[in-house]
Amino acid sequence: MTITDLETLPEVLGWQLLSPPPPPRNPLSPRERQILDLVTGGRTHKEVAFDLGLSDATVRVLYSRAMKKLGRAKRLRTPSDR
Repeated sequence: MTITDLETLPEVLGWQLLSPPPPPRNPLSPRERQILDLVTGGRTHKEVAFDLGLSDATVRVLYSRAMKKLGRAKRLRTPSDR
C-alpha cells in the first residue's frame, strides 16, 4: 500500500477525515459570562456586586470559576489596579 492509497482510503470508505471540534469542557454559565464581561470591562468586584445585587464574595467566586474554566489563573493587572 502506498502513501497515496492511505490518503484516499478514508474517502473510499466514506470516512470523515476531520471531525467537528468537541464542545467546550466547561462552558461558562450565563452569570459567569455576565460577571466576566463586567470585570474585564473595567468594573471592580464591588461595583459588579452592587449593580447585580450580589455579595462581593459571590462575585469573586463566580469570577474565579470563570477564569479557571478558561484556563486563566489570575486577573491581569491594569494601570488603575496599582
